[in-house]
Amino acid sequence: MAKSLCKYRRVEIAAQIAAITRIVSAPEYICSSCARVASDQAYLCKPSAMSSKKRVQSANVRPAKSASEDDPIQSIQSLAPVKPHAVEGVTLGKKKTRKLKKLAKKKAKKLKQATKALKRYNAALGKVDVE
Repeated sequence: MAKSLCKYRRVEIAAQIAAITRIVSAPEYICSSCARVASDQAYLCKPSAMSSKKRVQSANVRPAKSASEDDPIQSIQSLAPVKPHAVEGVTLGKKKTRKLKKLAKKKAKKLKQATKALKRYNAALGKVDVE
């Protein structure tokens, strides 16, 4: 019996990336427990057949393009946090201003994390050898 995709450890995933790519390239089944997909039900812990409408053709799968197709990082950085004092015609109390500053700081942190994750994803995508 084939090893379930759920059972692979991180080290094994890195070592078996070519085999895993082949398993998930033309998915026919989806796991109802963990949402993984595979070409054969033997690779999943709780397989369910995918309907023909939901099947993904691997040749057509491409990373999503953002508003700025040349540089998606630019589009993430364009979501810069709004400064609370930049709102025109509205006077805010000290408490609300502090709260808005805190939220703006959180948003900036999340955007920075998203930019970093996108860079890692693009680097990993460049390393994958698609057959």
